Amino acid sequence: MKEIISYGRVRCKELSPHKNRGMEITYVEKGSLEWLVEGVPEKVEAGSVFFTLPWQVHGSLNPREPDNTIWHILFHLEEDYPHPRRRFNFPETLGFSAGEMKTLSSIFSASSRHCFPATAAMRRLIPKLIGELQSSHDLREAHTQTLLRAILVELKRIVADEAVDSETHNRSEKKVRNLLTELSSDCDQQWTLQQMAKRCGIQRTRLNTVFQKLTGSTPMEYLSRLRMERAKTLLRETDMKVIDIAFECGFSSSQYFANTFKHATGMTPTHYRTHCAGLTADELRNWKEIGFRSEQEERRRVQTFSAE
Repeated sequence: MKEIISYGRVRCKELSPHKNRGMEITYVEKGSLEWLVEGVPEKVEAGSVFFTLPWQVHGSLNPREPDNTIWHILFHLEEDYPHPRRRFNFPETLGFSAGEMKTLSSIFSASSRHCFPATAAMRRLIPKLIGELQSSHDLREAHTQTLLRAILVELKRIVADEAVDSETHNRSEKKVRNLLTELSSDCDQQWTLQQMAKRCGIQRTRLNTVFQKLTGSTPMEYLSRLRMERAKTLLRETDMKVIDIAFECGFSSSQYFANTFKHATGMTPTHYRTHCAGLTADELRNWKEIGFRSEQEERRRVQTFSAE
């Protein structure tokens, strides 16, 4: 499909500020990221769908966030659209009428948010589309167009708050979602798998299955990632000593914290504090001057970051 610029299942190792010559849609299978769109931060959790439009400069608050897996698709619109538009057109090959394009584009361009919980349909559609793009059967292009069209319709339903994800309403998932909220505020506690399962009133095997579905991680991997995110925040935003941050985030010693942090980020806590304090006011202002990233660079990046 000639409209597709890049696609794949990748680990997003860095996301420097940039604009794309098209619309980008990303499903986050695993990880917890802090991305900016036009200077406004949004937390991007596992199980989320994230989109940007051509004129929207976006990037990461924390360049080194390798512990993630995302499904990415970037495709051309009718034009490049370097400046904000209330309405825009999709490629003719997708078969949308003028009225349908008006409805879709006005919803997307008016949205102040870019990250939303993905529905069950979206969790299936994006990997299916990317799998189809990687195939070589006779009707590949026709199926690709159908899937991309369905993704855009489903994204509109999500952004407009019209979608109901029935799969998230069973009892086990409700209990685990409540636990996720509790873990976010109490990640410093010495949780065990048995304690988590007991809190949810389900078996450990079921707990693991639901965690994998909702977060892309096991319960203990998810807890470790929460602790890392909290540690990053404290390193960037406070002058607390590293040993105090270790205990604050639930680590039993500063050495264990340092080893775990370096394994997760590729640098020591002290190095992270020095080099990843976030974007300066000047850097944020300079975002407005950023031009389009070339298609060749975009494809090269996706190939470099392809997940194993």
